[in-house]
Amino acid sequence: MLQTSEPDLRVAPVVKVLARYAFAVVAVGMALLLDLVFSGALEPHRYAPFVFAIILVAFFGDLGSSLLATFLAVAATNYSEFLSEHRLRLDADDLVQLAMFVTIAMSISLLTTRRRRAEHELERVNAELREFDRAKDRFIAAVSHELRTPMTVILGWAEILGQNEDEDLRTAAAAAIEQSAHAQARLIEDLLDMSRLMLGKLHLQIAPVALVPVVRQAAEMIRPAADAKRLEFFVSLPPDPCVVEGDSLRLQQICWNLLQNAVKFTPEEGHVSLTLARDGRVAEISVSDTGPGIPAQLLPWIFEPFRQGDGAADKGGLGLGLAIVRELVNAHHGTIQAASEVTGKGARFVVRLPLAA
Repeated sequence: MLQTSEPDLRVAPVVKVLARYAFAVVAVGMALLLDLVFSGALEPHRYAPFVFAIILVAFFGDLGSSLLATFLAVAATNYSEFLSEHRLRLDADDLVQLAMFVTIAMSISLLTTRRRRAEHELERVNAELREFDRAKDRFIAAVSHELRTPMTVILGWAEILGQNEDEDLRTAAAAAIEQSAHAQARLIEDLLDMSRLMLGKLHLQIAPVALVPVVRQAAEMIRPAADAKRLEFFVSLPPDPCVVEGDSLRLQQICWNLLQNAVKFTPEEGHVSLTLARDGRVAEISVSDTGPGIPAQLLPWIFEPFRQGDGAADKGGLGLGLAIVRELVNAHHGTIQAASEVTGKGARFVVRLPLAA
């Protein structure tokens, strides 16, 4: 199927160009026919059919086809001289006529080109608005689900607490309530962070920060979740402290969000690695996993808010983690890149931050 479709893709533009030029020839030919048949009636305005033909070609074609129609129209208006002398003779009136036709053709073509560009831009904006509406609907549904789930757990276990005296059950209920409350607080904090970032109201406490202890602490925070899924979790840290100018809590949040994302999407007994290295005057934080990877069509939009791949919503979250990471990295004058070359072979995120002078 690919072999038969590729020639079609190459031929299609050629066919369109030929169709435009053929339309120019047909339009001027029809104008010439009208001039021949109704020469008496059109004598005061014999150029009218040709002007109309040029306008039509310029409107539906392009500049090339409209210029072709212009020169054909000039030749057609001088057809008698052309047939007798086998050459096109242009006097002063003909040059004026030619200039008029060319001006009409170029004006209509330029206006038509602008109209088409405006239509394409409008289509693009409409497509983005439709996608935004779909993302907004998915986000509202996700927020409702994510906030309702821990609240349901909290209410359920609270009811059990009120009806049971069993000490072990009460301990399990308290642990479940605490875990659900933390999950809900984390979701609310993500929403607040995203709101502050979008409004430019997130203030960083900038100071010299050694990245090694920050990265190590983020790794220790995520290790219990990795152990629960029996993941191989490797951490590589350099002897250099890698000092940057930044907010230590937000830098830890960057590492933790990336690690949480990797652990969430990596299947049991998979592999997650965290590497901090120095590359010249830049500190490089790399997080890779052996999860399903990022679909090619999603990769350019992976850092946009509320963008999640197929099945991501089933794993929880609002699609805000990577968007928050990008904004925090930008606030630290760094860069972040995502790579996922082969579906099913995992993903890799690389954060590069300038080292302190």
